[in-house]
Amino acid sequence: MNRPAKKTNLKKYKEESITTNGVHIRVGIWPGKKQTIVCLHGLSGNLYSMKPLAERLNRLGFRVLSYDLRGRGKSDKPESGYGFQNHIKDLSGILSYYKIKNPIFFAHSFGCMIALRYVITYPEVAKAMILMDGGGLLSLSKRIQVLKVLKQSFERLDITYPTISEYLQLIQNSPLVPRWSKEIEEYFRLELHKTKDGYVCHMPGFVMEEELKEMGGSMYFTNIFKNLIKDPKRVISKIKENKFIEFERIQIPTLILRATEMNLFPKDDLLPKDSFESMLERIPNSQGIEIKTNHYGILFDKLKERDLAIETFLKGLKVKQGVSS
Repeated sequence: MNRPAKKTNLKKYKEESITTNGVHIRVGIWPGKKQTIVCLHGLSGNLYSMKPLAERLNRLGFRVLSYDLRGRGKSDKPESGYGFQNHIKDLSGILSYYKIKNPIFFAHSFGCMIALRYVITYPEVAKAMILMDGGGLLSLSKRIQVLKVLKQSFERLDITYPTISEYLQLIQNSPLVPRWSKEIEEYFRLELHKTKDGYVCHMPGFVMEEELKEMGGSMYFTNIFKNLIKDPKRVISKIKENKFIEFERIQIPTLILRATEMNLFPKDDLLPKDSFESMLERIPNSQGIEIKTNHYGILFDKLKERDLAIETFLKGLKVKQGVSS
């Protein structure tokens, strides 16, 4: 994506809400004539997480959709009903509503897990996948390390900030964000919702807790043990359910990008090298590239190596023309 084609008029971008799987989902759409790329954001992200990269892809002529997962952004936030199976159903509804054939999935972090499970469940639907720093299987010790990283992100939830600048200052001081940029600032501005007392992050804490519970975890280490004592069968079942992925069943071209830099602690990379190499070995038609940045950086930094890898991968696909908006 180093030399985009003639710039698309990004003013055509629009947002709308649709109903799928019993909830309202907020969708952002960049019209284009080439194949549709569907973006899947991370655990505490929203549709704007993918905005800078979506706009670059749109300038290359692709139609791009990015949406708020249930519980995030302007999508509905039901009290329960999270986990991968519900996200897969939501995604199916989006593809059906917009009559998308042979989509290319472009995912980051938690979104990679949704994309992987979707193409395993529905092997004939997607044309290709691009996975950024997510989707690998993790050991128990690595999961604990990852939870420590995520816990830093959780601290911004359910807090009312008097001003936008106060919130941005908190984010700017976080070691999770390696380099402050206008793209990062815009994203964090957009994730705030106005209330009568100030501003709050777009996602309530209970949504995060419900998501983690569906994976056998929790935002709080003490709750993991409480849940295990209260309902050991369910917790163990959820852990086992998320411990295995049938990578060998994935037949579509897959590009995997790994961020090599740590986030907060030693060995806290969210896609460890051994997990990355295992994915490349087990997914038949896959290729990978390691990029010197961290988990947030791979999404927001200006990275020529990332952009070139994505553009080269997309050029290798026979994409359809004439897709309507």
